Amino acid sequence: MSVYTEVYSSQLKRFFSYYTLGELISFEGIEDGINNTNYFVDTTQGRFVLTLFETLSISEIPYFTKLLSYLAKNDISCPEPQSDQSGQLLRQLNNKPAVLFKCLSGTAISTPSIEHCQEIGHQLAKVHCCTKNYAFPIGNSHDLNGCIALAEKIDSQLSVSDRALIQDELLFQAAHPMNDLPLGVIHGDLFKDNVLFLNNKVSGILDFYSAFTGILLLDVAITVNDWCHENNQLNPEKIKALLSAYQTLRPFLTCEKQHWPILLRASALRFWLSRLEHQLYPRPGNLILEKDPLQFRQLLLQHRLNFSVNSIL
Repeated sequence: MSVYTEVYSSQLKRFFSYYTLGELISFEGIEDGINNTNYFVDTTQGRFVLTLFETLSISEIPYFTKLLSYLAKNDISCPEPQSDQSGQLLRQLNNKPAVLFKCLSGTAISTPSIEHCQEIGHQLAKVHCCTKNYAFPIGNSHDLNGCIALAEKIDSQLSVSDRALIQDELLFQAAHPMNDLPLGVIHGDLFKDNVLFLNNKVSGILDFYSAFTGILLLDVAITVNDWCHENNQLNPEKIKALLSAYQTLRPFLTCEKQHWPILLRASALRFWLSRLEHQLYPRPGNLILEKDPLQFRQLLLQHRLNFSVNSIL
């Protein structure tokens, strides 16, 4: 959600002429996130979020807009795509695919409480249960093979110690396949800055563009690694709160409990590698937000150190 593609007032006025959402008043770039270009747009009928897709292809985007429409219609608080006067959700703006969303109320929480962790655990399980029978043909581009490809891409710029750590973890993950774990549609990037709260309740889950059909427990591990991390450590009470709330809707299977510490490590490795890639190969644009890779390097080391006692499910 950094601004890679600049949009001008004249372009936006023409873009909004295809909708019945009021006349343009003002707009500003949104600097959170790293994948797409986003703008807040105010019109005479309210505030909207305009997304210009920087990496997804035109053939892929409809899968995500249909998913968001489905979730919104099934009581999941997420951005619902707005259709133009001809009923289309996807348009072009400044040579980029673009979709318009009604802006959701609320703010992101940078330091979640135990209650916030309970709420996000419950909401994540709600998403997983809602999409139980939903066919979503997008696969995981950051699986083991994806991590190997990322490691190869950045290998020449790594320190000796980082290269050794990454290679050792890749070997560990390869030795622990997870073929029998429950699958479903997962968010894939449920970090604190992708969730809005209003009166301590989730009012919006954002940025489903990393979603794919994959291991449900991986989604939980990704969420725990971010929401329960404070002062360079994972908070056991917050982990317990999040997992307990999640399991009120979808209890974990025995096989999931056994793989929990492995998936915590897999999640930390995946985001360490992807943040290193963004740091070493930045994309041109304005207001680009760069996230620190070291957080996930430290998390990976902690998970490896505590591996034998890490399963608390």
